[in-house]
Amino acid sequence: MNYPGRPVLIQRRAPLTYALLAANILVFIALEVSGGSQNPLVLLEWGAKFTPAIRAGQPWRLITAMFLHAGVLHLAVNSYSLHNLGNVVERLFGTPRFALIYVIGGVWGSLASTFMSDPRVLGVGASGAIFGLAGCLFYFGIRYPHHFRVLAGWRFVAIVLVNLLIGFSSSHIDGYAHMGGLVGGFAAALALGLPTERTSRIRSTARICLAVATVVATVLATNPTSVSTRVPVSTCCPAPMPTPSTVLARSAAP
Repeated sequence: MNYPGRPVLIQRRAPLTYALLAANILVFIALEVSGGSQNPLVLLEWGAKFTPAIRAGQPWRLITAMFLHAGVLHLAVNSYSLHNLGNVVERLFGTPRFALIYVIGGVWGSLASTFMSDPRVLGVGASGAIFGLAGCLFYFGIRYPHHFRVLAGWRFVAIVLVNLLIGFSSSHIDGYAHMGGLVGGFAAALALGLPTERTSRIRSTARICLAVATVVATVLATNPTSVSTRVPVSTCCPAPMPTPSTVLARSAAP
């Protein structure tokens, strides 16, 4: 496939990144006013990922959980990571692709959690979507390995791997949501491509496969099963993921 020898910044600003940050903060304030962002009943009412509810026909929780955060620290860490990664990804891929990658990463993270995590535990947080942005940058690294090394390098890879290990070693963090988001973000970036890449038959097929896989998984996730219920909260909270956007501006300038 033909693509430029150097990556190109599609836009200078990242409006959706800041809109998502604002939305997360506003929802967090609403949670606090409604009874507390760490109150399981409040989180459940506002759309936390809860497998029995999803199995009972509430698939929207796969998306709404992305905008809920349990506590100030949870919100702060995810906001920091979203600010850093979102500013880079949205300027490289453009706002429409960024929006799709973010949502698909978040939904795949929720789906992975629904299928593999403890079904009796609530799940909240944007980090499935944030890991989707990380997966998207790995796709960028395949297309532009030299620029990826300058932009992020092994430090970024190490941070992602450490976050995955933390997620699977802590009972309060949903590692499956992180892994699902990472894979979903990479798959979305692979299917959508960078704006400078031409659409090919292979890419069109990949987009269809991505859509079908997401729909089929969502349908399977809503298939009723019998589970006992309790509602502790599992947060999707990665450690901060810094990405040097100033380096991006130098290395990716057209």
